[in-house]
Amino acid sequence: MKKFMKNCYKCNTEVKITTTEKEGIKLNCLKCPNCGEEYFTSSELTKFDILKGKKQLIRKFGTLGDSTVMRFPTNILKDFNIKPGDYGVFEKKPEGILIKPVHSKDIKL
Repeated sequence: MKKFMKNCYKCNTEVKITTTEKEGIKLNCLKCPNCGEEYFTSSELTKFDILKGKKQLIRKFGTLGDSTVMRFPTNILKDFNIKPGDYGVFEKKPEGILIKPVHSKDIKL
């Protein structure tokens, strides 16, 4: 874990890199040795939410050959009737990427 802050926001003591257990899950954090305040990165909090089942629509990017891939939850594929061979149109948005499904049967070649 990389130190993303130097001193505790509560008591201004230098924080230390450590691990802690939150609801039975080990997480990396920065902890103040003086007041005990713990600071987590957003990725550690996301990991916690995934492991606790709070964020079921999160998927990890992977590698397949030279490509980066992502698996989609089955319920999303069913809700949007996405089948193998369909397309995804990517749009850049300020808050991230929007993927719009286009069914192969709707494309006239």
